[in-house]
Amino acid sequence: MRATTFLIAAAIAAFIYTFFLADPDFVLDAYGFSGVNFVKAPYVLITSIFLHASLQHLLANVLVWLFAGSAVESEVGALRMTLLFFLGAFAGHVFSLLFYGPGVVGVGASAGIFALLGAGMLLRPLDLSFYPLVVPIPLAMLGLGYALYNVYGFIFNLEPNVSYVGHFGGLFVGLFYGFSKKGIAEGMRIIFITLAVMLLIPLLWILVKGYFRF
Repeated sequence: MRATTFLIAAAIAAFIYTFFLADPDFVLDAYGFSGVNFVKAPYVLITSIFLHASLQHLLANVLVWLFAGSAVESEVGALRMTLLFFLGAFAGHVFSLLFYGPGVVGVGASAGIFALLGAGMLLRPLDLSFYPLVVPIPLAMLGLGYALYNVYGFIFNLEPNVSYVGHFGGLFVGLFYGFSKKGIAEGMRIIFITLAVMLLIPLLWILVKGYFRF
């Protein structure tokens, strides 16, 4: 998980620089991704990935990044994991640009992380994650849960500042890679079984709660 750790460390270093050593508004506006910024400075394609708008934004990404990135890296190696991360992030840029227009600035590693989640839930579905719950959950459940929440958030516009569309770009890249490695039939089997378990858990809880009258 050396590559995963390095990428996360880069994001943390960028956050420290942005909020403690520089003007945050300037850094986020100048080095975030948008169509306008890309024309002026193509390097924002990279810099925007490691910038985060707040500590909460950074921590939410880092915790998922750690588990998903480590799982994918252990399965396919550091180089392929890193390429998958960046391809997912770039796809997120494209999706966001098509949906939001050239003047809207976006920052964050979320699209790249969604690519790792999409691949990880198919390649290492039983790897355990301790985020976002205090009890460990399989990576397949984490990935599918995030995907479903992203769909819900997009439909109901839960957080206007979140690029749900960009997340879809990264997720599609990760799922495409995962299906190419696992096969369509096996990949769909993992997804359907995971979905069935996710639906079964609250049903069992309701039955148990009713039986013991908690």
